[in-house]
Amino acid sequence: MEAADHVRTYLVETLAELRAPSAAAPATATSADELADQIFTLVTSREFCYLSRTKTAPYRERTVQLMRRRIGLGEPFRFFYDIGPGYHASLRPGEEPLRFHLGLSELLILAQIAKLCRSISLLYEHGARFWLVVDNICGLRTNDIPLEPTEQYCEDLRALIRDVTLEDRVELIVESETFSLDEYDRLLSGLPVGPLPDPTPKEIANVARFLGRECTAAEAAERIERYRRTGPVTDRLVDALVRDVHMTQRATGATLGFRPFPGGDARTQVGEVVLTRSPKGHLRPILVTDQNVDAYELTSFSFPDVLPPTIPSVLFAELRSRSTALLRSDGASA
Repeated sequence: MEAADHVRTYLVETLAELRAPSAAAPATATSADELADQIFTLVTSREFCYLSRTKTAPYRERTVQLMRRRIGLGEPFRFFYDIGPGYHASLRPGEEPLRFHLGLSELLILAQIAKLCRSISLLYEHGARFWLVVDNICGLRTNDIPLEPTEQYCEDLRALIRDVTLEDRVELIVESETFSLDEYDRLLSGLPVGPLPDPTPKEIANVARFLGRECTAAEAAERIERYRRTGPVTDRLVDALVRDVHMTQRATGATLGFRPFPGGDARTQVGEVVLTRSPKGHLRPILVTDQNVDAYELTSFSFPDVLPPTIPSVLFAELRSRSTALLRSDGASA
């Protein structure tokens, strides 16, 4: 069976599961406390969270408290999930552009959300709702990324949500639609500019991939200082809208980690989610970035009869031999 056939089968199965209807929760005599504990255990299970049970413990009290409140009100649980600035970083800064189109990353994020919502519906009749948070003003003020392509990304994402019949469970919160630039800049101007850091090569590379081009250490230092100041502004504005559980792809002290794809434990905006073969030959998603792209031969597959119109293609990654990958990383063509 060719790679294209395997990828097609994976996508057909993923979309079928994604569009599957939710079952109604059976009537039970479970108390609000017990139910909230069950839901927290589900949300922090290995399927949806990469953190160990010990590391999820600090989030339990606050999360369970929020869930008990929704149970008392007879309302859906609410999850707010940060998914990035509305674009994906370059896999090869200076050679390949930033990516504003949807791909496997967005499809699998929605599949994870749909799976969690279905699982919750089996336990709680009112189910759950998600709000995906896109911090595109932050991208504008840190990396000078115009709002037009990130806003188009959001419109495409809304179309995808409708296509996979999740509009009753998933909405978007987009910075540029919710807050004015004047308000953002006023808060930003109130934060003092600190001394410029001395960035490491890894930090310079991280800045470059989100710019989509190479940059000097001096430019990287200036943009890292922008990151330091814009982060609190975005957090302040978004936190005012969060009315329940706040999630991020990588956990923070204030946000619970939620896997963006099966097995995932990274921010998908730093690269591209692709399909590759496991050691046993099964397809599985992985994140490819500028740091590991040279280890793979990437092939783009388009399946217009399978994929929603907003996803033009998905990538398949075949692991290169070690010698070939080393040649690629040294700048030689394969």
